[in-house]
Amino acid sequence: MFNLDAPTSNLAKLHTQIHRKKNFFPGQRDSEEVQLCIRIHWIQRAKIFIWFLLLGILLPGTIYYFISRVGLPTEIWSLFSLVVIFYFLFSWLITFIEFIKSEFTLLVATNERIADIAQSSIFDQQISETNLDRIQEVSGYTHGFWKTFLNVGNLEIQTAGSDIPLVMRLVKSPQLTARKILDVQRESQQRRRGSDFGKRSEDEIQTRKGEVLSEEELKKLRGGGIANGDRQRKPHKSV
Repeated sequence: MFNLDAPTSNLAKLHTQIHRKKNFFPGQRDSEEVQLCIRIHWIQRAKIFIWFLLLGILLPGTIYYFISRVGLPTEIWSLFSLVVIFYFLFSWLITFIEFIKSEFTLLVATNERIADIAQSSIFDQQISETNLDRIQEVSGYTHGFWKTFLNVGNLEIQTAGSDIPLVMRLVKSPQLTARKILDVQRESQQRRRGSDFGKRSEDEIQTRKGEVLSEEELKKLRGGGIANGDRQRKPHKSV
């Protein structure tokens, strides 16, 4: 159970568990850690619910009410009731499919790549991916009064070797999300450069294994930088 006296640390632990979870999305590698998960804004699900309320419930209910006021033969009334029931089930099915599409469509940024997961139907899912090094430009923009008011817009990722950008629609705070993706890319590049530098240093140490290396030379090879004696500042002269 979580300790109520330390909510900040508990939330940090929960955040770490979620973002380091294995199999967070289909095709996740063992060495990958999810850094950012972008979903479609809740306004899309609200639109689906409103359309279902208007076209799936209010419209057939209104027609059913006015038709019931008219005297119809029993056979025609039974057929009409059956049509209304099928219409309601069809509307519910379309609403369910649209909800699944909006819920399972997401953009995932890991420490290695960007994965775009598009759910086009219940049993149809397409995953497009690109390495972080191939990202050339990330932009976010809003258009229209309501999207600007709700701070909702589109996110575009331009990659090397492709003329068609990767587009994620109805994203919350698209400009801020674009900066976060660039931060993930920059951290990945810094981590890779540090790993390459450490590997080169260890390789050089192995090649000079037969030599007697001083402590200062080992520090320089392993990224220790300047020797301690060189780091010491000269004492200020008293006036």
